[in-house]
Amino acid sequence: EHLTTDQKVRGSNPFGRTIQVTPTHFNRGAEEINPYACVMQFEAHGRKIMISGHLLQFKKTVAIVFVVLFGFFGIQSSYADYYPSGIQQNVSEQTLIDNGWTLFYEQTYGTIIGNSSTPIRPSGQYVILSGKAAGSSTITLAAAAPTAQVFTETAVNTPQLLNGTYWYYSLESLLGPNFGSIGFAPTSSITQVSADTSGALDPLRLSWHLDAIVGGYRLGTDLNLNSSTAYLKQVWTWNGPAAPAPAEAYVRKSTNLQFNEAMYESDKLSDPDGQLRKTVDLINAKYGNLIK
Repeated sequence: EHLTTDQKVRGSNPFGRTIQVTPTHFNRGAEEINPYACVMQFEAHGRKIMISGHLLQFKKTVAIVFVVLFGFFGIQSSYADYYPSGIQQNVSEQTLIDNGWTLFYEQTYGTIIGNSSTPIRPSGQYVILSGKAAGSSTITLAAAAPTAQVFTETAVNTPQLLNGTYWYYSLESLLGPNFGSIGFAPTSSITQVSADTSGALDPLRLSWHLDAIVGGYRLGTDLNLNSSTAYLKQVWTWNGPAAPAPAEAYVRKSTNLQFNEAMYESDKLSDPDGQLRKTVDLINAKYGNLIK
């Protein structure tokens, strides 16, 4: 359609910036002056890019601009990796599953782990220790950190700060050797007798016995869970975000590049007159220095 002076065509590019097509020539009385002439303006990385041309050509131009921008900058994956900092409360198990975490260990609080990390130590790069009520799909408490560091032995009552949380893993306690514990707390103040007994009213503490006698011990303010079947201990594992695929090399096939060879198996983006290739060259020449 012909554009008048107050008409603008707007859209969105993948970077959340406005794309705007505005007429630059319009009808003046009985005289029509190039009613299809207009300017296309968009933004990338904070810089405005403006291309003047014919409205009927912009359908192809917009297509190639998006092809170029997607190729240079990539498309952000909808996969949102979940690696929270600090202690988390009331987390849906589905959130972990949807973001690549795998349940490695799940037993009742009354289950004895033993004086070893072997039953609960996964091989994945990251680990989440969590606890929840049996039968629930909502995790009561959880914290994430690198697996190797979580299972690095700490001295009694000397937790280490990892990813916003104080973690401890000790194979002994104030009761002596073979009475250890593992868990996390919001502060560095813990009392391993043998699990962490500090802050009975603190809802952000998780502590499990590591001995051959009892299970337990606490999930927030729920204490003395040594024989409990009402609560579950969980260990989740994750290998981190997948490495991004390498960007496809830019290869000039010809000045009359047929875009249907690379885009949707369609002939709608063919370029028999070389106009799209000229647009690519123009963008490259003027804005190539913005491409990292």
